[in-house]
Amino acid sequence: MGDVADLVVVGGGAAGLACAVTAVRLGLAAVILERTDRCGSKLAVTGGGKGNFTHAEPPRAMAKKFDCDVRLTVPLLRKFPYQRIVEFFSSLGIDARTDADGCVWPVRADAAGIRDAMVRETVARGGLVKTGCRVTGLEPGWRIRLADGSIVAARNVCLATGGASYPRTGSTGDGLALCRGLGLATVDWFPALASLRTRDDLSGLAGVTQPMVEMTLLVAGSEPRTATGHFIFAHTHVSGSSVLNLCGHAARALAERKQVVLRVDWVPGRSATELAEEFAAARVGHPTRQLGTFLGSFMARRLAARLCATAGVPVDRLLAHLSRTEQESIIGQLRATEFPITGTEAIERATVTGGGVALDEVDLKTMTARRFPGLYFAGEVLDVWAETGGYNLHFAWATGIRAAESVAASRNGT
Repeated sequence: MGDVADLVVVGGGAAGLACAVTAVRLGLAAVILERTDRCGSKLAVTGGGKGNFTHAEPPRAMAKKFDCDVRLTVPLLRKFPYQRIVEFFSSLGIDARTDADGCVWPVRADAAGIRDAMVRETVARGGLVKTGCRVTGLEPGWRIRLADGSIVAARNVCLATGGASYPRTGSTGDGLALCRGLGLATVDWFPALASLRTRDDLSGLAGVTQPMVEMTLLVAGSEPRTATGHFIFAHTHVSGSSVLNLCGHAARALAERKQVVLRVDWVPGRSATELAEEFAAARVGHPTRQLGTFLGSFMARRLAARLCATAGVPVDRLLAHLSRTEQESIIGQLRATEFPITGTEAIERATVTGGGVALDEVDLKTMTARRFPGLYFAGEVLDVWAETGGYNLHFAWATGIRAAESVAASRNGT
């Protein structure tokens, strides 16, 4: 592939593209090696294809959304607040808008447009994008071995191979094998943002959604974890942002063979006393209304029927005939329905995977490997994951840009 590159980026996903764009802008001879026939395939479907690419939040608040000690990520996030990421994409011709929840989206573009803009910039500034190149080995020096037997030489390498979800997009988990070949410590992949499988038969509720719930993940021997967001029933799983944000913690607990229970508050913000007052007012105002109809003001009728069955109260019970014990039982279900969790959705379908290169191996201030000069990391290949809302992509951009900056600084002796 010609002369020795200043930087070879292994992986043309979000982190790899950000790294390459920054590298060529800093005057580095950069090459992307992408195993599929097109860069950024997973990026192109992010946020339902709409491309929620960061979150409007201060660095320390953002750091709390990641599943690691905030002290590890705060320095990086302070160097890359969301405004800097917005400016980065503005320089590529992609303007941003922020929604009411703080999610930042591209204007007049989508996720594929973000990908295309970065590829164009890389090529326009002299970078090379090589597709159909599967890397099978790394040798300090750096010599990069490809599946076809050829060798690519580089002064520096950035591993941006992604995680192990959606393998058809190129995220096949190859990065761990490459790192293990070097003797680097790694953590096995697991689903970090994925649906959860329950012991209960939920087929009768498939398609039912609740726009806002509060979830509590109960793991034997651990402090409860909470999340808020929407909730979706599927045939064999429960999903929605509230579930996804607890999945990684559930997956680790299940791997350790711990008992895991998901507790759902369907009416967050309402206390038992407030609900009792609403029941009392409805009983006075509409004594002949059926319980299921009344609960329909809180949720879908199918879900209301399920809660009634779990509480042992007929769904057609008239409010006037509802006993105190039955009311308390229903309120208990409204505020704390429990689902025993038995597993996660297949890792191949996870939005984001946990696991990757152990953080002890990496200086997160520069993205350099502590034991291998000239080796850098970016994105999901690292053992870092965050909640939904643009945080994982923010980490990809920040680490990719920082890796390229570090290579340039090393070349310039700064």
